[in-house]
Amino acid sequence: MDYWWLIALSISSGVAGQTALKLGVSQPGAARGAATMVGLLTMIVQSPLVLTGLVLYGIGALAWIAVLARMDLSYAYPFLALNFVLITLVSRLALGETIPTARWMGIAVICVGIFLIARSGKVG
Repeated sequence: MDYWWLIALSISSGVAGQTALKLGVSQPGAARGAATMVGLLTMIVQSPLVLTGLVLYGIGALAWIAVLARMDLSYAYPFLALNFVLITLVSRLALGETIPTARWMGIAVICVGIFLIARSGKVG
């Protein structure tokens, strides 16, 4: 059976979770509130975006556990590097961040590595 959808769910929920967390902590006053542990916990429970990000991470963790139960770790784990690729794209396209050329080159190297691992075809 094909379990790629579980890897895709883990990666996509991780990327969405990271984006929601960034948006949540970028709200006016959020950084000031996160200066202490109590302030950080207060910010977390009061920010719908931060809470959404944490829930998405939880979904990703559950999907990843399902992946580990079905595939070799040495084969599956490198696909999580797609998080770096997708986070960079989201950062540029949705958050308007400037991505230097050297970072794009690093992303290209990651993509080549993922391609090579995918071609190895070893599934547990």
